[in-house]
Amino acid sequence: MAVCAHLCVLFTFLVDWYRCTSLRNIRDNEEKDSAFRGMCQMITVNPAGVVAEFIFFCDAVASWVSPKPDLKEMFTKILHGFKNQVGEENWKRFADQFPLLLKERLTSMYGV
Repeated sequence: MAVCAHLCVLFTFLVDWYRCTSLRNIRDNEEKDSAFRGMCQMITVNPAGVVAEFIFFCDAVASWVSPKPDLKEMFTKILHGFKNQVGEENWKRFADQFPLLLKERLTSMYGV
């Protein structure tokens, strides 16, 4: 029961965090870096918890101008992991929903 409650709270947190449109407007800084590292760790622990809101994660990741190399690697692993998990055809359908700028940014920065 506690595990289920924990996952529900995590999902609610993820939804609120991703939908916070101000994330994309924050300049790269240490606080933003710390917040994204925490989010990446949460996704690593519970990747299924991000699926329904993944486009918001993609949008937030694309807001970075110059993430530190290790943070960029975290983003790359999560993005490629999701792409590999859903398969090429499903990824294409998913990515076709992205605004053009988001799609271009993810392709140029992370190769997805």
